[in-house]
This record gives sequence, C-alpha cells and structure tokens, in this order.
Amino acid sequence: MIYKLFKILNSNPSTFSGLFEGFKKGPKGIAKSILLILLALYLFGVMIMMYTFYMIGTYRLLAANGNQEFMPVISMMIAVAVIMFFGFTSVASTYYTGTGEEFLMSLPITAREFFSAKFAVSFVTDAIMGVGMFTISSVVYGYNEGLLTNPLFYLGFLVSALAFSITAVFIIYLLFILVLYFVPALRKKKLLTMVATVLLIAFCIFYGLLNSSVSMSFSAPDFVNEKMGSSINKLYEIGSNNPVFMYIAGALNGKIIPILILAVIGSGVLFGLVPLFSKMYVASLSGFSDVKSKKITAQKAEEVINKDVRSASVFHALFVRDFRNVVREPAFFSNGPLFVYLFPVIFIISFIVGFIATGESLGDLLISARKKLAELNSQSTETLKYFAILIGAAFTVFSGTFANLATTSFSREGKSLNDLKAMPVKFDMIAKVKVWHAMLYVGIAAVITINILTAAYLILQIPLPLMEFIGVCVLMVLVSASVSLLLIIIDMFIDTIHPKLNWETPIAATKQNLNVLWSMLLSMVTIGLVAVLLGVVLPKKLYSLVILSVIYVIISAPIGAGYFKYASKKIMDM
Repeated sequence: MIYKLFKILNSNPSTFSGLFEGFKKGPKGIAKSILLILLALYLFGVMIMMYTFYMIGTYRLLAANGNQEFMPVISMMIAVAVIMFFGFTSVASTYYTGTGEEFLMSLPITAREFFSAKFAVSFVTDAIMGVGMFTISSVVYGYNEGLLTNPLFYLGFLVSALAFSITAVFIIYLLFILVLYFVPALRKKKLLTMVATVLLIAFCIFYGLLNSSVSMSFSAPDFVNEKMGSSINKLYEIGSNNPVFMYIAGALNGKIIPILILAVIGSGVLFGLVPLFSKMYVASLSGFSDVKSKKITAQKAEEVINKDVRSASVFHALFVRDFRNVVREPAFFSNGPLFVYLFPVIFIISFIVGFIATGESLGDLLISARKKLAELNSQSTETLKYFAILIGAAFTVFSGTFANLATTSFSREGKSLNDLKAMPVKFDMIAKVKVWHAMLYVGIAAVITINILTAAYLILQIPLPLMEFIGVCVLMVLVSASVSLLLIIIDMFIDTIHPKLNWETPIAATKQNLNVLWSMLLSMVTIGLVAVLLGVVLPKKLYSLVILSVIYVIISAPIGAGYFKYASKKIMDM
C-alpha cells in the first residue's frame, strides 16, 4: 500500500522525463528533445564543475595540514546543509496540498502508510542534490586516497549517503510536526509561504556569495583561499568533535563497524521513527484547509443581504483571483515572483564581494569614480546614457520574465481550470488577465531597476540634469516593457499549447514543468539577440533604443491578436 500511495503522490512526470518525450513525436520532436538535453547538460555541467573546483580545493587545504581523512565529514555536512535548505522549502510547500490529500486520508489508509509514502516522496525529490554533491566530493576523496578500487568504499558511500539524507529529511518533518501539532494556530498556508520565502532568500544570498567567489578565484586567488580555508577549519572543528560525523569518514575508508553503525541509524529512522510520528503528522494537518464554514444567525444573514456591496469589473475580479492564487501558494510564489525580488539581492551581493576582494576603501573608490564621471565630454555622456538604458532594460527583462508567470499561467490552474471555465466570462478575457498579471512583475522589476539607477545617480553624483536622468529611466522602461511583452505572449503560447494540468502537488506545475525550461532558454536567447543587435547592427544612439522598442511593439501586436483568438478556442478544449 505504501508503494501505491507513493506512486499516486509522485505521479507527476518530472522535468527530466519530459526531455525524452519528443523522441516519440517525429523529427521536430526529436530536434526539440536534443536541444533541451544539450541545454540541461550544459547547466548541470557548469554546476558540477563549480562544486568540483571547491572540493578539490578543500582536499588540498586539508591534505596540506595532514587532515585529509576529515574530507568525507566536511562534504557530508555541506550536503546535509543543501538538503536542509531545499527540504525545508519543499516540505513547507507540500506539507499540506489541499483536497487531494484530504481525499486520500478519507480512504481506509493508516496514518503510518500515508506518512511513509509522503516521506518517501520528499526524500526522493529533496535528497537528490545533496547526495549528488556528496558523490562528487567522495569521488574526489577516493581518487586522491586511492580508494576507488576498494569495494568497501562504495558500500560505505552508499550507506553513508542514505543514512544522513534519510535523517536530514526526517528532522525537517519532525520540526514541522512538533510545531504544527502543539501550536494549531500556526496551521496556515501563508505562514508556510513565509517560511519557504525566508529560506529561499537565505539560499540565494549564499549562492550569490558562492558565485562571486568562483569568479574571483581567477583574479584574487589569495582572497578565496583565505576565506575557504577559514570556513573549512570551522567545519573541521565541528565535525572532529562529533563521533557520529566521524563514522562517515570511517565508512568511506572501508571500515566495517562505522558502516554497520550508520546502517543501524538509517534503518532506525526509516522503520522506527517515521512510523512513530505518523499519527502526529496526520493530526497536524487538521485545520489547514482554506475552506471554512460557520453558522450565522438570521439577524446576521439579514445584515449581509442588506449590506451595500460594491462591485468591480470582470477584469479586476479575475486579475485579483490570479494574483491571490500565486501569492497564497508557497510553491507558486517561491518558484516565480520571489525571483523578481531576489535577483537584485544576488546582484548587489556579487558586487559587494567583488569590491571587498579589491582591498580598496569605499571612500577612495567613490572619489575615483566621481572624478572620472566629472571629466566626461558630451559624446561620452551620451554613451553612458545609452549603456545605462541597455543594461537596466536587460536587468528588468531578465528578472521580470524569469518569474515564469506566463509560462505556467494555465498549468497553475490544474483541476481548478474547470471552475474558471464555468465562470460567465469570455475566454479571451482570461488570457488577457494572465498576460497583464505577468506584466505586473515586469513593472515591479522596472521599479527596482529605477531605484538602483537612482541610487547610483545620487551616490556617484553623475553629471546629468534631473530631466535627462528621468528620460533615461523612461526610455529604459519603454525598452524593457516592449521586449517583455513579446516574450510574455510567446510564453503564454507555450503554456496554452501544452499546459501541465494533471498534477497533485503545486511544485509539479512550476519547478517540474518543462515549459519553464523553454521560457528560460527563450529569455536568454532574446536578451542575447537584443544585445547583438544594439551592439553591432544599430548605431549606439538613443534613437536606436526607440527604434528597437517600436519594432517589438509592431511585432507584438499581430502575434498578440493571433494568440488571443487561438487561446479562446484552445481554452475550451483544455
């Protein structure tokens, strides 16, 4: 029964399975799948190379002090941290998924069977990256220590990976269960959204630091080695004082006793603690439902009937509905609109880390920048305005469209699409609402970009009259809005043609949706083409940006009109 429940809860096809569907659909489908596989290989290759670079550096630093046997401990601690980050976010998003789980719990299924299946789904989806990172570091360690020919090395690796990943996922669930079981007032999806948001912000900040330090390793290796060395030393101090952590090192070195101890720990958690807390988990789900019912008196009913109710337009009602659906669901918000706010944070952190690596003082840097800006002639000033608009527009388009609101517009509806279709509204109105909802986040991204430009304008004391600076901001908004509108319409086409409506957990509609990958690829290609067009073809003048905006508006008009006609017919058949 547990396996059957696992298949139901994990019934959504993964992003990777969608990569190979095209091989069954003729030449076009094969070409599409090959391109997507190459893109996925490139992205994974970059991440693997970046992490391998750090693990090789970690081993060398430990080996220099004769402490290389602690390499497995440090790599395990990093892997656990990654599992905890993604696991907390994922569990917060899927702890309670709505009526689907309520239906399953109404069946003659025991709490142990239900929670075990739910735990298995979380383990499979959340532990992949952590175990993958542990695999890379273990290979680095095994290669340098000559352990790759020892069969017990592979047994120790397998037992260690399963033991710490099972324990990490259980600890995540345990914390949620204890808090929500004993504090029923916290059983709210909005609260879980906040938890997932805070964790994602922390992870993005960490990733920004990591990405910056990788870039700096080529220009300031001494700075990176110093920071990496201090971090490794702290992990070494923590791990060397914990006997459980040391079992990981013993297991990878092929020692039988540590392997058996880790096997007992993993088995105890999986077959002992998970069933033990299953009833508390099911009890903690009570009260999560957004559907509330309350008995009111006849007098109260009369007051409601006679109340002066204000009405809004159909467009406004649908827009608010779509907006609230995204904001209220943790999986939708954390895998979409949150990026609009986090991308500037990552950008600023990267700049700060790069500035620290230079070893210069902030005052000297500002004085030098202001002096160079004050010496600009009229031609250089025009060039500065041109590139400020171009960079600002690229920043806005990238962060605004990567919210993936358009490319998951109908996929997010899932089974509720039938409710939306049953409303007395025209289908093209539904499509228009979703287009403007996606444009809303482009507008938010534009406001953030304007604030960054204003801060630079004031801090650097750029010698531009205020009206010219306002003109720069207006032209930046015009360029970014025209480019984003075309991208959003094309994204809407992608999701309208092939929406992912059959899902049980909201993550499947966003993170595991192949349409998102197409949207990301399209956005990167478009930004690259615009950069080449403006940098090579058109002259570096402000009127070139106006021409570009007009071209995109002219292209968007017929494509948009055609899309709304197509969407009206397609929505009916969804």
